Amino acid sequence: MAAAPYPYFWVRKMRSFFVLFDRDLDGLVNKKDYVDWIAGRVSQLIPKEKAEAYIPLCSAAWDFYWADKAVNDNVNIIDMIQIHSRYLSDPNFHESAEEYFAAFFDSVDANSDGMISLPEYVAFLECYGVHPLSVTPSFEALDTNHDGMISKEEFVKAGTDYFQVTADTPAKLFWGPFRG
Repeated sequence: MAAAPYPYFWVRKMRSFFVLFDRDLDGLVNKKDYVDWIAGRVSQLIPKEKAEAYIPLCSAAWDFYWADKAVNDNVNIIDMIQIHSRYLSDPNFHESAEEYFAAFFDSVDANSDGMISLPEYVAFLECYGVHPLSVTPSFEALDTNHDGMISKEEFVKAGTDYFQVTADTPAKLFWGPFRG
């Protein structure tokens, strides 16, 4: 029996996520694209002690969320969608995603005040190559209580919703402009 197709909007989000990392536009993402390129930017854009915590998180995320389908260290869009589809059916992925996004929050919160400001979110998305002028709409979408800051709860919910919610929600902007 053939598996049901993945929800269309969710697939669009996964494509949008994939293109963040396909730096050379060859249709493949590898650990160099996913970790090394970001590590170089993180070291320039966020405080040193936060970068030292962030880079190992990226490497662990590659190993946990991508590497099991890597062929010669490369993942194509179809394999990436299949890998990330586990979010839709496995409750353990929800818990692991919450843990990762909580840890990412702590690294993005440059001044450790328990909130992410617009400049901190700009730095976070710049690590992924998102142009600073494109960040404000994403920030505003994630700031669900409209207090001008992103709380840990808002950040973690948007991050996990990006991968788990199949409908069109503000979480689609977690990684910057929606490219799907």
